[in-house]
Amino acid sequence: MATPFSLSSLLICLTVIFLQPRELISAPADNESITLRVRIHRFRTANEPRLNCSMSDDDIREQMKAVNETWKQASIIWSIESIQNMTPQMPEAFALALSQNREKIAPALIANTQRENLLANGFNVVIAENFEKTIGGVFIPKPDGVVYFATRGPKGLQTPAVLAHELGHALGLPHTIFEKNNNLMMGAGSGRIPTRIKPITDSQATIARTYAVQGRPFQPQRIRRPQGSPADVFRILDSTGSGILRVEDSPPEFREFTREFFRKASRSSNDTITQGEYKIISGNQRINMKRNALGPEIIPQILLRFDLNRDGTLTREEVNNPHSLVFRQFNQWDENGDQKLTRNEMKKALSEKGE
Repeated sequence: MATPFSLSSLLICLTVIFLQPRELISAPADNESITLRVRIHRFRTANEPRLNCSMSDDDIREQMKAVNETWKQASIIWSIESIQNMTPQMPEAFALALSQNREKIAPALIANTQRENLLANGFNVVIAENFEKTIGGVFIPKPDGVVYFATRGPKGLQTPAVLAHELGHALGLPHTIFEKNNNLMMGAGSGRIPTRIKPITDSQATIARTYAVQGRPFQPQRIRRPQGSPADVFRILDSTGSGILRVEDSPPEFREFTREFFRKASRSSNDTITQGEYKIISGNQRINMKRNALGPEIIPQILLRFDLNRDGTLTREEVNNPHSLVFRQFNQWDENGDQKLTRNEMKKALSEKGE
């Protein structure tokens, strides 16, 4: 996820965050469709009903048909290479993960995947039956770049848009920062409504096509970045001093970092980012880093610090420290808008890392 900028120095220096530059291949013309092969794996087991996928082949094809209705906005077609059954390797690990917390889900899903059955040089979707209240789906980039989905999730029976969303992550798309109009890549929020099809922006389509043409799932790459405060980094990247960031105008040694910054903001390399937008994006990335460093297990400490009347909920009056993460995120975490934070609302907010 995002890397926080150091505030300790105003000097320009190179910090090796990652080691290898990202290879980019030019996408085809805008009107040319890109077809991506995807192998669908259906968990089947008598030992764990929440893994035992009940979807038939026809059900899966209907899901993918709806997924393609969303992705035709980017002229991307997901073509089912095959539908196969997969026997989970460690169903007890999955059951344990559901009973504990969301952080355990990804390693449990990987542990249950028969990697030798995955489609090489293509995309893989593994479908379970019920993720309960943990996740709707998840794209796990390493080791194999697999999308995991379930018939049921936090809101019950899942729409095809959840699967389309995770496939968006597999094509390099992050959660949106600015687009809150039920956009395909929205994370949590009041603007996200369960629908069969969701809109994507032109910039998202461009980013997705850039990775789709490579024919394999997106993998985070290791790049170099400038060090300094957000304002310092902006000045470094804005080599023309125009107050507007363009990838093509950034210093050559930081061009890959700039391109990656644009991707994380759901902006294509042909877009621009103003200084004001840069500040918002940087702030959002730092908040995500703090949130991702925490988890639902931090809730007792939050309540101990802020819950003055010890009623198990937090009011705006109790959370009055502008420097605290809870203060800054209060409105976003307050899902029903009643100006109170419950344990469940905080647990959901601190668990929201994927769909």
